[in-house]
Amino acid sequence: MFFKMTKNQIERKLKILKAAIASFANSGFHLSDIGAIAKTAGVGKGAIYRYFSNKEELFFESVKFCTDEMYDFISAKLENTDPDQFVETLFDAHKDYYSENKETYLFVTKALIEMPERMVSLFHTIHAQKMQNICRKLEENAEKGKIRQGIDTKVLVKMIDVVSNLFFLTDEISPEADNYDAVKKTVTTVFNSGILK
Repeated sequence: MFFKMTKNQIERKLKILKAAIASFANSGFHLSDIGAIAKTAGVGKGAIYRYFSNKEELFFESVKFCTDEMYDFISAKLENTDPDQFVETLFDAHKDYYSENKETYLFVTKALIEMPERMVSLFHTIHAQKMQNICRKLEENAEKGKIRQGIDTKVLVKMIDVVSNLFFLTDEISPEADNYDAVKKTVTTVFNSGILK
């Protein structure tokens, strides 16, 4: 929508997004039905098309909404973290968000697999913007001389993020996977020995 929305329109759009997120998380992009999403949201099918031009846009906006929420939560957890606690805190932030929002977490981490091809680059742009907030914390510590020179913070944060994401996805598929504390401790030790002065 290109015009300013009223409070009721904002609330209606949010209801649609939440219904869509639940549907996409449970059924995936291809099996989710716009009519069923509208019914869950308590609106007519036509109302969805007043806010989203098609199912692809609804899916993308659902992913964006969840990604914003997830990485804002994670960034807030890292706000006053010392460099030697950074990796551990990042892992715990993922765990906390996952514990409170399991369906949303799995939806965001698996969304790229189902996302229509032309939307993949848009998703990567959003993800990169969110990761910048996390990278900023490491860059501040690098400027203070607490982190080794030559460390590419973007690559580092992406690696830690991928490892923590993979842990929860693996645990979802195979609950007998390695213990969370053991994985966190190992990754923290490896990264800290390589990045801290």
